[in-house]
Amino acid sequence: MRSVPTIRLNKVLRELNLSLDKAISFLDGKGLEIEARPTTIIDDSVYNLLLDEFSKPKNSIINEPKSIIQIASPPINHDALELNKNIRIPDFDFDEQEELEEENQTEYERNKRVWHKYITAQEKIIDYRSLPVAINPNQKYTLEGNTLKIEVDQDIFKKIFKDEVETIFKIDTYDFDSDHILQDLEITEQINIEDLKNLKESASSKYIEFNEHPIIEGVIRERNSKSKGLEKIIGRISRNFLFNKEGLILLTQAEKEKVDILKNVSFEKNAGAVFPLFPNIKFLLSLIYKENSIQETGNRFTIFNGKIHNNIEAYLEKEIGLKRKRFLLIFQFPKNSGLEKKIKDLEKFKGIDLPTPENDAISFRIEVNSSNLNDTETRNSISLEEQLSHFKREYRRIDQIIRKYFPKKSYRTNWNVKYSYDGKQLRKFYSKNSDIELKFWDRIYPDIHGEEFQISSDKSTLSFDFQDFEGLESKKQSLRAYNYFYLEDYGTDHKFKFNIKFETGLHDLQKKLKINAESLSTRLMLNGQELRFHKHYKPGNKGFVRDYLTNVIREYIEDEKYDVYIDDTFKEKYLCVENFELKVEQEEEKLSKLKRESFYYGDKKNKKPLGRLQKVDYPSLEFFVEDENIEDLNKSLLKQEIKAVFPDLKGERDKILRLTDTVNKLESEVTLPNNNSRNFLFDSSMAKPIHDVDSLLDEQGNQWRLFEEQMLSQHLNTSQKQAILKSLHAQDLMLIQGPPGTGKSTAIAEIIWHHILENPKQKILLTSETNLAVDNAMDRIKTGSNNIVKPIRFGNEDRLASEGLFYSYETVVSFGSDLSFKEPNIVEHWVENVAKRVGNDENINNALNDWRSYLNGKDKEVRSIFTQQYLENVNLIGATGSSMGKLNSEGRYTSFFHSYLKVFNKGDYFPKIDYKKCNGIDIVFDTIIMDEASKATPPELALPIIYGKKAIIVGDHRQLPPMVDGEEIKDTLYSIGEKELASTLERDEFKKSQFENLFQNPNLDLSLKGTFNTQYRMHPAINDAVSQFYIDDGGLHCGLPLDEKDHQSFLEPSSRYHGLNYKNILTPETHTMWIDVNGPEIKEGTSRSNIGEVEAIDSILYCIKNSDGYPEYTKWLSTQPKEESEIGIISFYGKQINHLNKMIEKNHKDISTRLSTVDKFQGMERNIIIVSMVRSDKIAATTDQSPDFSLYESKGYPEQSSLGFAESPNRLNVGLSRARRLLIIVGNKDHFCKKEIYQNVFNTISDSTNGKIISSNIFKKTITTDEQ
Repeated sequence: MRSVPTIRLNKVLRELNLSLDKAISFLDGKGLEIEARPTTIIDDSVYNLLLDEFSKPKNSIINEPKSIIQIASPPINHDALELNKNIRIPDFDFDEQEELEEENQTEYERNKRVWHKYITAQEKIIDYRSLPVAINPNQKYTLEGNTLKIEVDQDIFKKIFKDEVETIFKIDTYDFDSDHILQDLEITEQINIEDLKNLKESASSKYIEFNEHPIIEGVIRERNSKSKGLEKIIGRISRNFLFNKEGLILLTQAEKEKVDILKNVSFEKNAGAVFPLFPNIKFLLSLIYKENSIQETGNRFTIFNGKIHNNIEAYLEKEIGLKRKRFLLIFQFPKNSGLEKKIKDLEKFKGIDLPTPENDAISFRIEVNSSNLNDTETRNSISLEEQLSHFKREYRRIDQIIRKYFPKKSYRTNWNVKYSYDGKQLRKFYSKNSDIELKFWDRIYPDIHGEEFQISSDKSTLSFDFQDFEGLESKKQSLRAYNYFYLEDYGTDHKFKFNIKFETGLHDLQKKLKINAESLSTRLMLNGQELRFHKHYKPGNKGFVRDYLTNVIREYIEDEKYDVYIDDTFKEKYLCVENFELKVEQEEEKLSKLKRESFYYGDKKNKKPLGRLQKVDYPSLEFFVEDENIEDLNKSLLKQEIKAVFPDLKGERDKILRLTDTVNKLESEVTLPNNNSRNFLFDSSMAKPIHDVDSLLDEQGNQWRLFEEQMLSQHLNTSQKQAILKSLHAQDLMLIQGPPGTGKSTAIAEIIWHHILENPKQKILLTSETNLAVDNAMDRIKTGSNNIVKPIRFGNEDRLASEGLFYSYETVVSFGSDLSFKEPNIVEHWVENVAKRVGNDENINNALNDWRSYLNGKDKEVRSIFTQQYLENVNLIGATGSSMGKLNSEGRYTSFFHSYLKVFNKGDYFPKIDYKKCNGIDIVFDTIIMDEASKATPPELALPIIYGKKAIIVGDHRQLPPMVDGEEIKDTLYSIGEKELASTLERDEFKKSQFENLFQNPNLDLSLKGTFNTQYRMHPAINDAVSQFYIDDGGLHCGLPLDEKDHQSFLEPSSRYHGLNYKNILTPETHTMWIDVNGPEIKEGTSRSNIGEVEAIDSILYCIKNSDGYPEYTKWLSTQPKEESEIGIISFYGKQINHLNKMIEKNHKDISTRLSTVDKFQGMERNIIIVSMVRSDKIAATTDQSPDFSLYESKGYPEQSSLGFAESPNRLNVGLSRARRLLIIVGNKDHFCKKEIYQNVFNTISDSTNGKIISSNIFKKTITTDEQ
């Protein structure tokens, strides 16, 4: 056997194609203990042992003498070589060949290929998201303490596009600031129209407006500029201001008052105030101490009748420069007590020295601070504890005198301690402790964020609108009531946002042109001082278009006020303008998704740590730099080595590793808790059926009756009972379809209850792909009557909802070990349940009260004992599926496995982890319950299931599929050159969830599936629109009592009455509406928007809040939880949500709304839901593009036929099924009704006595008439 140098374990694992677990297990059996990490260094003896055991068999061809080596025959089921589709061969269709090969694959092989493609797509997206971010080469870096500020290169998109323009148009140097491309006709005639269309597509992804058709452009200017008077007051106006079409300008109060005097300059009614926002010292102390009385002034604060613990004070001294400044004790006497005379008498007759009284002789004080000490040297040498000791001695002296010579209870004492701290260090402390910072945002959002004040955690700002400076001061005053943060107010230098308009008449002219020359594109510039216009033309049509422009403009302008210029060139001119606002908005949104990720610089093979992204204010990025990296970073900054930065995205890469490992385990022969899972996860018919299921479901049988006697909820319907009972008796697999509003969460709680009732010692995992879903499902388990279910939540506390924190392992441990811990938690709830179940025996109750008092903080040992008892009997774990696994990408134990060991194998974990034993421990659960399974990709669904002996999978394949943002993913894959992968993801097999594949398997035994068929959320009219999605599943029925559904009382639980009535457009009988909008959609980056629908929803909200019955409706809502009062506004596109949000901020702050994309709304419901469909049969390049029938004869815009995200009926189902009382669909009926399922929805609404169809034009006209 050859000798090898010392090597790492991972090299041997690769060489032998061996898993880490298998290698460690083998070496343990040989008595060799090594660390279970791929990077562990091993010696020759360990290498030789592994080689002997796991290399090729001794009778294999490898051991034959070289001279007689045989060439083995190829295996029958060999894998063909991978096609290189980048090389084209004449008359050979690669796609057809690949499809032919796929047709010859078995179902198992096809499934396996699909699973791998999902993982590959996710890997590519992660690679894309971790691409380097170019840094502005001309900036000055600022590194203050641990905070690094750098700027993104804003021109990177223009630089890339500039190269493309120069190549296609054969221009030596293209000037982007010209806003157009100018080239000779003889060159442009040679350009292929497809190249121009591709350039247009490229421009769109880079926030640039470009059209394949050339333009004739003109400009109208006012002869006397209005901006000169403004510049005299505030100095030169920046280009950004001049070209900001919204007219936004920043002014101080003094500047605003001067500008008010100018003629022909006006401001919009509302101004905006933005203040940097920071948690103050009181917030920090509120996290440490439950109750405290603190007064803060500047960087000093006083604690009344208390002080900070010494160890905490020492910690804060290091972290925020905390210094104790003084101790103050006040003896306070009532007025007219003769205090002053008594003090003088004591001094005169007894020689007793007391402090001079203050405040009309009713009090005097003792103060210990640096000024009490004799000299600087002494002050610096005396510790705070010595000062405190001196303070206590003085207090005792005076207290004894007063007790002796003054009447009892004639005074009271108050004492306080004054501290100072370093404000910069406090901010630095918050920025590097993101957990604490998150708690601040979690607190301030529900307290303040809403209609009046807006909070931005990304920018760390608080903003609000005001109408005058008196109103500004009033709002600032109201904010002072919240004493746990401070606003950075720059005083007289603070600038506020004002929308300024120059009254030139060009605004009215633009309106006239839009009405009378709608094919003309116009744009107001310089805040109303310049009106640019242009019109596209087809080849050979230039002269006609120029004459048209000349005639139109002359008809509507006054020659003496304006100068008009129209292009007069023989060259071709193409519009090329950057949409700066869109770029800022989308790039900031994209970068904000990377907040709290670690960034690096250099190349990815030799990356150097930069810091954690903590703030995004595009183009500015702010990072927190760890202390150990500051020196190296400073050197790199001095050498100007940082050209770009990139995120690591380790957490997402770890998830990919776990998904890959899951697929590998299913394909290998490694032992699983249920080896049959590698069969039924691909083919559900391979799961063992339930024997004699008819007897089990016999409602007169013993098993059914016993089940009903033990039910947790007495409100289950038959379909729920059947599915739950089946799940108890399934051995491998149970699949449950839970349509919206059918009580899925209630059923999951019931399933857990009955499983643990049967065996309290078993281990159950409740999992889903989202933290919120896990937290909500766990909260349904909490009851006030039993303790048999003992849940614990695994996961990062920062990402858990309040429901999840209640069950968190960390919360429970803190309760058991920290007497000051007061947060609600499951152990405390456990104790309360026991108390409730005990009878009225007075002796027992007294004992229980003693017990509770111990647990609430009087005895640390007893509290610890009960916590440990709880942890030793945990039988339910809640965790996201993607967090599961044993090892991460670095070969270290995952957070999940650490938690698993702490709960189920604590003897091997505490006090010091025994790696040898823990390496041999596998994650195993008796039952896995997976919720929202239809949203999981196949590997994501399989990941938790392979750790269980039995799987109960709950989902609804009629709702959102996996990769819900599939269209954006495909657009991204196309944009990064992964066209083949993007094309693959468009195939039918990727539009189905694995849950659907398993549930719809025609060979699946019926005993292993169940469907809930009765919903209790929606009014029957809304149910009728939704039920078509469930025809193949037996339909969806409304469980609301028919005689109560329209009961005209908001207090009736089953009533879905809303009572709104507006001019016969909306009536109390209306529960479904379709507002038909015929405007174009707009592609903005990878998203879409539809301004016509935004305007229609503006009218809808006006209609709702001006309806008869609205006051009664809102009066009832005021007594309900916040989510009840919110109008849910859903769209398939994030960009549309942005436009809607701006409209609501401007016009409807008085209405409570919840805006979200449809995928984020799954699982939620609201009384009123408005769905914005966005897609249309025509597409515009910009929001202000007008129809041009000379270019686009049919519709005035380029035509398009895609439904995009809405192509999937699942998305429509989710959107419609969120509504309880009123559902309003806003969309282009002609476009959507081309698809049968949308036509069915439209017909259902049209034919219903509770439905209404109305054109947005008629709707808007009615509203406009009312407003006038």
